[in-house]
Amino acid sequence: MENTNENGNETGQPQTSTDRSQLLDPVLTSSADTNFKPLKTVPAFSIHLLISTAISFTGVLLAAGSPPEKRCQAYFTMLYLRAVFWVLTYLFDHFVKHQHEELRLNGYHDFHRTTAMHKGVPLHVVSLWNTTILAVQALMQHYYGDHFAEHCAEGFLSPISYITTFNILETMVLGCINGSYIVRVRKFNKSGHPPDALTGTICTEGSLGLLQSRNNAAELLEKQADLINFLKDHNLKLNQKLMQLNAQVRTVHLN
Repeated sequence: MENTNENGNETGQPQTSTDRSQLLDPVLTSSADTNFKPLKTVPAFSIHLLISTAISFTGVLLAAGSPPEKRCQAYFTMLYLRAVFWVLTYLFDHFVKHQHEELRLNGYHDFHRTTAMHKGVPLHVVSLWNTTILAVQALMQHYYGDHFAEHCAEGFLSPISYITTFNILETMVLGCINGSYIVRVRKFNKSGHPPDALTGTICTEGSLGLLQSRNNAAELLEKQADLINFLKDHNLKLNQKLMQLNAQVRTVHLN
């Protein structure tokens, strides 16, 4: 006659690490709400880079094809495009931050922390470029004065040429930044690993954050607070589903 443990399981076969983790933390290893939710920011970063490229291409066309009497108009057209691009980047930044906040609430605190600076770089780059262009415009207006329109018709050193050059450099910088971010997010989405709390439980059999001796106290406390918040949300969702199941059972008994 085979021996059984206190949970009614046969002890003829050795328990795996997954079985032990399920016995230690049955709430964490529940299948409820543990489906991987990918980060949906790759299209936004791709579109943002595409808009920057389109503005650079427009600048090249205006600089190469505008006649001398139209160069001032082409220059101001680029300034309007720069203003619109900053507004779009601002909205883009809010969308990305919202997506990363949802990622953090879903329990992926480590990836949220490692990309905390990276996701906000495009807005800083565009803001820095616009500030530089504004400073250059102020200098030109100060030194040229009423003769600014005459200098617009100059060749290589005309305002439309310099602003197009600035925009091309910005597009190259954004290409490196956005491309690096897209690669990291695609790897993260492809991995499909469970939230940090569940991963830590499987690896350490229930001891969350206790083996992170190399981290400083502030970072450890921050991670522990994130894990506690995740476990509270996870437990609340499980309780809600349990109440729904109880209501269904009572309905069946009444019928």
